[in-house]
Amino acid sequence: MTGWRRWVLRGLATLAVLLPAMLICVYFINPFGARSLDPRQRIIGFAPYRMPSSAMLPTLEPGSIVIVRAGAYREHGPARGDIVVFSNPADGNHWLQRVIGLPGETVSIEQGRVLIDGRGLSEDYVDPGNAAMAYSFHMEPVEVPENSYLLMGDNRDNSMDGRLTGPIHGDALVGQVVEILAPE
Repeated sequence: MTGWRRWVLRGLATLAVLLPAMLICVYFINPFGARSLDPRQRIIGFAPYRMPSSAMLPTLEPGSIVIVRAGAYREHGPARGDIVVFSNPADGNHWLQRVIGLPGETVSIEQGRVLIDGRGLSEDYVDPGNAAMAYSFHMEPVEVPENSYLLMGDNRDNSMDGRLTGPIHGDALVGQVVEILAPE
């Protein structure tokens, strides 16, 4: 075997061992601070998710694919209006919803309008036709604890969200939706 062929074969064999070892190390080091075991989030910092329901209409249609950035909230919490993926404490599944209430705020719904500390919240992402049922028309005031967030779906009539589950602790946030792709 000639010298260059031997050199190429040794290089490929080394890569075949070192590349998987490096990826395993990166997974465990978790440089992006992913709060998920998903290797895509832990190794490259992003992962796709498919919207399974109509809970976020009209923003996300069922079947829409979103790209989620892991570790987006490592140094600071989400902003009101961010669409986030979080791990539902009740079942461990990942859900997509919008951040409505921030730590220390009181959130309520009166006559179909979300109030933050008594002031109306402008929500151009909610279709009025999707917030007409009694479920969407009134919510008793909820205080959002420190390091927690009240999340709601944009389709208020068809969303199991913070109105039922209450505020979600910041540790349950998996990442921020940074890109929305059209459904297939």
